[in-house]
Amino acid sequence: MINQDALVVDPGDEAAAAKLWAVYISEAEKYDKGLVESWKSDMQGMLIFAGLFSASLTAFLIESYKTLNIDSGDATVQLLARISQQLDGSANGSTLPIPSPSSFTPTTASIVCNALWFISLGLSLTCALIATLLDQWARDFLHRSEIRSAPLIRARIFSYLYYGLKRFNMHTVVEIIPLLLHASLFLFFSGLVAFLIPVSRIMTIIAAFILFIVVITYSILTLLPLRYFDCPYRTPLSGGFWRLFRSYQRIWAQSTSKSTLCDETMVEAMARCAVEDSAERMIRDGRALVWTVKSLSDDSELEPFVEGIPDVLWGLPAPEYPVAVLLGSAGPQYGQRYSYADHIRELVNNPDVRLCDRIESHLQSCDTGLLSAEVRKRRLIASYKALWAIATLFHPKQFPTQPVLDFSRWKRFFKMEEDCDILHYSVSAQALLRWNSVNAMEPRSLELLDYLAKCRIDIEQGHELDKQPIILILKEVLWDDYYYVQRLSQSNLTVELISEIETEINGIRCNTRLHYLERAAGLDSEPYQWRGTLDLVLLPSFKVFKDEQPLGYTLFRIVQDQIQNLNTKNCVWIDTIIRDLYCSYTPDGPTMIPSGMIRYINERTEINPLFWLNCYGRLLPNFPITLSTPSSDRLFSTEDPILTALWRLTSSPYLVGCESAMYLSVLEVLANSGVSAISISVTVLVKAELYRSLGSALTDENWLSHFNHPLFHTETAVAPQPSSVIADQDNNIPSAQMFMWNRIDEGMVALLAEFIELCGSEPFPYKAVETLQHIGRRFPPTLVHDIHQNRLAQAIGKLFESPHGAEILPFVADLNIFAPYTERGPRLTPWLSSHSARGIIKATFYAYAETLPPDCSDFKSAPLLPRLRQIIERLDSLHPDIKPESSILDNEEIEDDDPGSSLHVDEG
Repeated sequence: MINQDALVVDPGDEAAAAKLWAVYISEAEKYDKGLVESWKSDMQGMLIFAGLFSASLTAFLIESYKTLNIDSGDATVQLLARISQQLDGSANGSTLPIPSPSSFTPTTASIVCNALWFISLGLSLTCALIATLLDQWARDFLHRSEIRSAPLIRARIFSYLYYGLKRFNMHTVVEIIPLLLHASLFLFFSGLVAFLIPVSRIMTIIAAFILFIVVITYSILTLLPLRYFDCPYRTPLSGGFWRLFRSYQRIWAQSTSKSTLCDETMVEAMARCAVEDSAERMIRDGRALVWTVKSLSDDSELEPFVEGIPDVLWGLPAPEYPVAVLLGSAGPQYGQRYSYADHIRELVNNPDVRLCDRIESHLQSCDTGLLSAEVRKRRLIASYKALWAIATLFHPKQFPTQPVLDFSRWKRFFKMEEDCDILHYSVSAQALLRWNSVNAMEPRSLELLDYLAKCRIDIEQGHELDKQPIILILKEVLWDDYYYVQRLSQSNLTVELISEIETEINGIRCNTRLHYLERAAGLDSEPYQWRGTLDLVLLPSFKVFKDEQPLGYTLFRIVQDQIQNLNTKNCVWIDTIIRDLYCSYTPDGPTMIPSGMIRYINERTEINPLFWLNCYGRLLPNFPITLSTPSSDRLFSTEDPILTALWRLTSSPYLVGCESAMYLSVLEVLANSGVSAISISVTVLVKAELYRSLGSALTDENWLSHFNHPLFHTETAVAPQPSSVIADQDNNIPSAQMFMWNRIDEGMVALLAEFIELCGSEPFPYKAVETLQHIGRRFPPTLVHDIHQNRLAQAIGKLFESPHGAEILPFVADLNIFAPYTERGPRLTPWLSSHSARGIIKATFYAYAETLPPDCSDFKSAPLLPRLRQIIERLDSLHPDIKPESSILDNEEIEDDDPGSSLHVDEG
């Protein structure tokens, strides 16, 4: 129901909708003009045919209409015959009766013939008249639709007139005109048969046969498009038979209680059949694309087609993404599109198309100097993107059943570009093309390796060798490097040269990947499709060969050149490259960490957590062998940078635990490396991680062996009676594990005491504050032996007297072990049961508080004084069984004779 309020339109709303109606006008004008022009063209052809046909038919009618009346010649002959008879009778004296004139009746064939031809002539002339009128109506329709220039008015006139055409069924009138002309033609042939019946039987049969052929042909042309929607033939009766056929189907469906069919026209059925998925459609699409490329003779015509290839093969979203997206990627995840993969592959393999050759010529046109800089840049980028997408179609990982395409002979593909914007695309495309070429030459490479193995045996046996097969295969495999070809041409084949060639052949894949990573890292932004390229340029069977120097040097160069950019810009892809390089670097057994990775760990300001998750388990096992290796073999790394890298590794909050044996091996190497400021902090961190690894690997079977681990001190307050430990039912933690975690917490207190002792002596530990915070972040212990309590208290007292006391003590007071004695841990169990330990800690904190500014102007001391006050007060209040030595008064100073009388507590 129409809302009456909506009929009153605001002029302002009408003006605002002008742009919308302008779009409607542009589309409606094209449609209406195309429709009207097609009508006018049809009418002009029908007028010509109707005129010629009417003229021909009139000539036949001039002769046929005479058969409807008596022939004057026959009447004259009859009259002369009667006169002759009368004259003969007068001569003989006899009188003959005068016969009455005979009546004339036209024959049936004459009547039928003339009836059909006159009707045919009438239909032909009617068709010409309607065609003339329709031509006039079409011109009038276009004229009336353009009488106003305002978009809103024109739009409504277009709509008003078009729906008037549909209301008065003008489309049906247009279809009736050729039907009238066809009916006129059939009537003519039928009348011709009737005309020839009294003339000649043979001619009648011939005419009837022609009429039969025309009727059969016309029937076939009428019914054929009802079965085959792609049939170009149709007649005006085809639409009527289609509607009759669909009506019969609907009646049948309703009578059989089936679902009713939709009222679908022939055009709609054709469109549905054209777009539905089928093998025939795939074949048609392939043929259409082949024809398209063959018809594109100029580079400017080929360019739009090349630009469309990447979007056809790759894009967003990616419902089926076969390439593993690397961790840490924050960008969009592009995925493979499979619908047109076979078509593009056919264009590449078709000898009449050779799409890659066309793209190569397209690239070469950029070097002629005839293109402007903007056009050249756009053409190069489009070509490299297309080549990258095409290369994925022939990658053995993506399509293992497809033959690998060799791109090595297209030299223009590998030309080095200088424009940074173009490099983002050329680097990825060239890497993938090279990788495909390497895989395409793999059979020849294996053949060469087998031949070299035989040559090695022949050399050892003193036989003569044929170098020509080696030279021929080397020219194919090393298409852009003829160094070894020249050496073979100038010298004899030796075992040493065979080893070098074997190493080069085996390292082709490695060098291809390293070359891509190094070039990608040198860009100022992420290369085109670099995540997918990284995965595709590295097959699952990729391993670093015995010679690890190329990878190590590549990693070193990337870090050396890009470390500043990594710390000042958002270069996530370079981080991923470095991480991926190192993950590819580690073989099956421990190996020395390259200096590039050491420098990256030390100098990278913010390392992504995913780096630790991926590399921690690979890095830690390699530190023992790296520290044990002589400095001359460490690829420029000395001991101190290695230790600082190990410190940063073990101090990271994003760690994946390793086995305890691994930490023990690291501790063993650290013990043999000597005592230094760095080794002290690293040793403490490794011990802390060892404690955590023991706790993470706890089971009901191994907890007792972990409990007696040599790393723990023999003195413990945790009695080895797990049955007495209450299990954590809420978190489903068994009592044995709870018992072991108490032991670990006690060990962490002992480790803290050890490290605080070292902070009060020389050498002062490396990054002492950060190390202390890392090892002291665990929850407070429950049971701690008095020896460890007293050692911790004495270490704190010694630290206060050392030069670094003021620097470290604020962070000691902030450790989690003191949480039960502050407001942060009211539900935690107090563990300082030793009276002497509490006394030393209180005295130390009293003395330290005396050194703090009274006005709390220091930003560090502002939260520190309340915390010290809480710890000192609760050390007494939470252990009431032992009489405290002194107390603190709220908001007052302590008496001068009190050891802690200098402490002033400020509420702020």
